[in-house]
Parts: sequence; C-alpha cells; structure tokens
Amino acid sequence: MRIALTALAIVFFGFGVLAENDEPFNLTTGPVLGHPYSIHWQKVQYDWAIERELLERCRANRNQCSSREALQFLTVIDDASALTNRTRLGHLNRAINLAIRPMSDIQNYGIPEIWTAPLATLANGAGDCTDYAIAKYFALGEIGISANDRRLVVVQSKSRREEHAVLAVREKHRWLILDNRRMTIVDAAEAKEYVPLLVLDYRGVRQFLPSTSISMAKATSCTPPVS
Repeated sequence: MRIALTALAIVFFGFGVLAENDEPFNLTTGPVLGHPYSIHWQKVQYDWAIERELLERCRANRNQCSSREALQFLTVIDDASALTNRTRLGHLNRAINLAIRPMSDIQNYGIPEIWTAPLATLANGAGDCTDYAIAKYFALGEIGISANDRRLVVVQSKSRREEHAVLAVREKHRWLILDNRRMTIVDAAEAKEYVPLLVLDYRGVRQFLPSTSISMAKATSCTPPVS
C-alpha cells in the first residue's frame, strides 16, 4: 500500500524524480514540470553569466571599469565579504534593499512579468521583489555561499494575500530569509506570515510539499521594503 501511495503521489504532482528534503521552512520539495517561471529562471541565469564576465573584468581593473552598476555590485560584495556569519547577510540584504527602488514590472516595463539579472536591475535603479531576490541570490554566490545553500523562494503572503519572492540562505544549518520588505533577516522557522509555494535554484524550479495550489500564470506582486 505504501508503494502504491508513493507512486500515486508522483503521478499526481507530476514528479519524475524523488522529492528533496532539508529545504527552507522544514518542508520537502519536488520538481514541477512546465512552470512558466522555468523560462524566466533560465534566462536570468544566462544573463547573469554574461554580466559576471563584465564583473570579473571590473574586479581585475576597477580603474578601467566604465560600468557604474558593476562597481556598485562589487562594493556590496566586498563590504559583505569583510563581515562574518549573520552580519554579512544582514548587510547584504540591507544594501541591496537600499540600492533598488520598488517598482512593479507593469510600471517599469509595461508587461506583467520580467526577471532581470543584478547589473541590469542596478542600471535601471528599480525592480520588483523578484529582482531584489535575484540580486541577492547571485551576490551570495560571490561572497562564497554555495549553490546548495541559497534558494529563491516564491511564497504567498498571508496578510497581503499575494505572491511574493524572497531569498533563503542556509547559515549554520538554519535557513534565513532575506526580504525586500524588511531590513532585518528572519529565521525561516519563525516566518509564519509566508505560505511557501516554489523554490528555484541550480536544479531548476521545484514546489514545496504539501503545497497550496499554484497559479501557472500568476505574476508575483511586490510592495516596498520597510525598515
């Protein structure tokens, strides 16, 4: 019976591989196939690979770097790297929150959903919650946080009843949340205002189990950060 139920669960959720555990919010995740965010996530990783080449050139010779946004991102990375543990995460979270003006994709680009890599977001000067989380995801990689210890997470806000994107990072076996709506970081185990929906990382897009139903076309809705 247990084998049959497991097989049924795999068919029901559309998973082709075993679910993953040890994830933020103490939940298990499993892959979700064909989600629209997969295309956005693949594109932003491609864009970041190109941006990172520019970042490396500027890192090697800052005096010859003509990219204001690359120098700005390097400053965030360097300042965070000089700190340790939660302090560096809190500094990085606050620095990126202050570097980007909150603005919806409709206001910014005239379309409901577009994801931009960090330097493009800094060049624009504005972005929504997904852009904040993306910038933090790649900045964390630059300060030495492994790919297995950082996640872009799509949640539903209980109070606002809307989808929202945050960044989860594992520090000393605890998952912490970096949110553009707050300047301080919070332990994921204590973040009761979130209903976890999706997680995105180097393995692609996965959903939390058990999960609320996910709208396949719904765009994230973001509000400004608060101190």
